[in-house]
Amino acid sequence: MEGRDDGGGKVIGLIEKATNSSAQEVDPRLLKAIKLTLRYSDSEVRLGAKTLMELMKHKHSQVRLLTLLIIDELFMRSKLFRTLIVEKFDQLLSLSVGFRTNLPLPAPPAVATVLRTKAIEFLEKWNLSFGLHYKEIRLGFDYLKNTLKLKFPDLQANAARRQREALEREMRTKEILRSKFESLRDGFGVLKCEIEETIKEIKESLEIVQWRGDDGVPLAILDEEDYEEIRCSHLRQIRMDSLKQSDKVEETSENRVVFDVLREQGKLLMKKHLVSVQEGISLLIRVDVSDNRTRDSMLKELIDTRNSILATEKKCEQAGFQSQE
Repeated sequence: MEGRDDGGGKVIGLIEKATNSSAQEVDPRLLKAIKLTLRYSDSEVRLGAKTLMELMKHKHSQVRLLTLLIIDELFMRSKLFRTLIVEKFDQLLSLSVGFRTNLPLPAPPAVATVLRTKAIEFLEKWNLSFGLHYKEIRLGFDYLKNTLKLKFPDLQANAARRQREALEREMRTKEILRSKFESLRDGFGVLKCEIEETIKEIKESLEIVQWRGDDGVPLAILDEEDYEEIRCSHLRQIRMDSLKQSDKVEETSENRVVFDVLREQGKLLMKKHLVSVQEGISLLIRVDVSDNRTRDSMLKELIDTRNSILATEKKCEQAGFQSQE
C-alpha cells in the first residue's frame, strides 16, 4: 500500500470540513469518509496525521476539540496512524491538555475545558490500550498523573464499578423474580379457581340471555330474583340442553339484570384476570428457578387459561356483547 496515492490527498479536505463546525461531535458521515479514505493508502494516513497535528495548533479550542475527537477515532484503529501521532505525542498533549504555562488553551474557555477533559480521558484510555507498546504514552500519562497530579477518570475502576453494579442489579432482579414466582406458585390454585368461576358465570349468563322458550322468543328476565332462580334451579340444565343459539341479543329492560352481570364479569375477566395471567406468563418466561418442572407446568396452564379467557371474550363479542370500560 505504501506509495499508492490515487486518493490525491482527499483526506485533507474531509478533515478540514469536519473540523469547521460548531457541533460538539464530529459529523458521523464525514468521520466515516475519513476512515474509509485512510484505509485506501498509507500516504493518506500520513497526510491525515500531518493535517490533524497542524489543526491542533489552531487558535480556537472548538477546532482543536473536533480534531482531537478525530485523532482518537483513528488512534484506536490504525497502527500506522498511532505510530505517527506518538512521534509527536508531547506536542499533542501540550496542545490538548494545556499543561504548559506558556501554551495555554485558546478561547472559548468553556470549549477549552471540554477539550482538556477529553484529552485526559483519551490519554488514560490510550495508556490502558497501548501503553505497553509505546513508551511515549506511558511517560506522558505518568507525568500528567504523578508529577502534575492531574485528575484522571480512572477508567479501569469505573468499568469495574459499573460491572459490579450491573451484576448487583441483575442479582436483585433475579431475587425479585424468584419472590414473585413463589407468590404466584402459592396462589396459583386460587387464581385458577377465580378465573374458572368468572368464565363459568359469563357462559351461564350468555346461555340464559340467548335461550329461547317454546315460542321461539328469547327468555325474559324480569328481575334479579327470577335470574337467580333460573340459574340455581335444577331445571336450568334441562333448559340449557335444549338451547338454541339466537342471533345477537339486544339489551332490554327485561334482560338488563343479566347484561349487568355480563358487564361486571367481563370487566373482571379482561381487566384483572387476563392482566394477571399475562403478567404470570411473562414472569415464568423470565424467572430462573431450580424447579423447572413446576415452572413449565404452571406456564402451560397459564397459556391454556389465557386461551380460555380470549375464547370467552370472543363468544361475548359474537353474542353482541362487549364489556365496557
